[in-house]
Amino acid sequence: MLYFDYAATAPLSPVVRARLHEWIDVFGNPSSLHRIGMEAEALLSQARTTLKEALGAEHGDIVFTGGGTEANNLAIFGSVELLHNRGCHVVTTAVEHPAVREAFGRLKERGFEVTYVRPNEQGDIDVDDVLSAVRPDTSFVSVMHVNNETGAIFPVEALADKLSARPKVRFHVDGTQALGKIPVSLVRHNNIHLYTASGHKVGGLKGVGMLYVRQGVRLLPHVVGGGQEFGLRSGTENVLGAISFAEAAREAVKDMEAARQNALTHRQWFVNRLNQIGHWVVFSPRTPSPYIVYAALPGLKGEVIVHALEEKGLYVSAGSACSSGKRSRQPSHVLTAMGVDKRVAEGAVRFSWNPRTSRTDLERALAVVEERTQWLLGMMGRR
Repeated sequence: MLYFDYAATAPLSPVVRARLHEWIDVFGNPSSLHRIGMEAEALLSQARTTLKEALGAEHGDIVFTGGGTEANNLAIFGSVELLHNRGCHVVTTAVEHPAVREAFGRLKERGFEVTYVRPNEQGDIDVDDVLSAVRPDTSFVSVMHVNNETGAIFPVEALADKLSARPKVRFHVDGTQALGKIPVSLVRHNNIHLYTASGHKVGGLKGVGMLYVRQGVRLLPHVVGGGQEFGLRSGTENVLGAISFAEAAREAVKDMEAARQNALTHRQWFVNRLNQIGHWVVFSPRTPSPYIVYAALPGLKGEVIVHALEEKGLYVSAGSACSSGKRSRQPSHVLTAMGVDKRVAEGAVRFSWNPRTSRTDLERALAVVEERTQWLLGMMGRR
């Protein structure tokens, strides 16, 4: 099996897999006052500290949620409902993950005015374009760190610096595809108020996400009850999930820079080889994630390509896994926003890997791509 769909989910980190037996008996409720509950609370607290270290954050809170989608929803709705007196205008990009995009659609239905900043034709977002969208009545801005389809790294640090001159604007970053893949330092960028990540993207268990909340930032909860998670997300915490998330993140950021440089070399080699195969259109952002390549075979459907590659043991995805069910009806909203022709966009697939993926793995994957490309084109009479 050649698994090239890490942007959708990662298998359990080897560290997590090796240590699960240590944590499996941690069954206490962290809210309980007896010893078993306090043991669970201590491990939960340590997980928060570990994640803050992975994010390069000294202060603030880590709020555990049921996943990255819920964390994004808490950041967005918990902010705008509190800040509506500052203004009912909000800003995001036209290429956000559905967890953010659909939330902003809901805000629009509620009467908020939403500005969607469009990327250029390579998929990049310009800082000045975002700043130009900000108005005196803007209360909230949300921009992802790494696009989950194209792999484009957005300039959130530079944007945070510029937004510091607009203290009434709260800034949220969806870092789901960034944590453990590219440097994240929330110490240096004080104007990133909220930052989201997801456990299973870095090799933790599914069903747990986190929202970093900078010190002094208030939110309104949208899951209420017993007041867990600093009163922001009620419900008994997923302790095992939180521990696995923290340990996987800690491992992912270890030696990350060396791994990133190596992966960038791998990525460029992969793109060059894909271009040599021919027929493929590769989407090339200015500053790409080293772990994502987004490309298309014009005239074919992405899901057809996915299944053709799967027949030979290569697993990729047709765009975002969270919206793949819609792929048969419409092309990627990311490629549409980039102005990509529909015939090209419909044939897009995403290759994504992780730091442990070797050059040999890439070579084997490309051998499958080359053989399946010729087979697909032959079936269409285009060889």
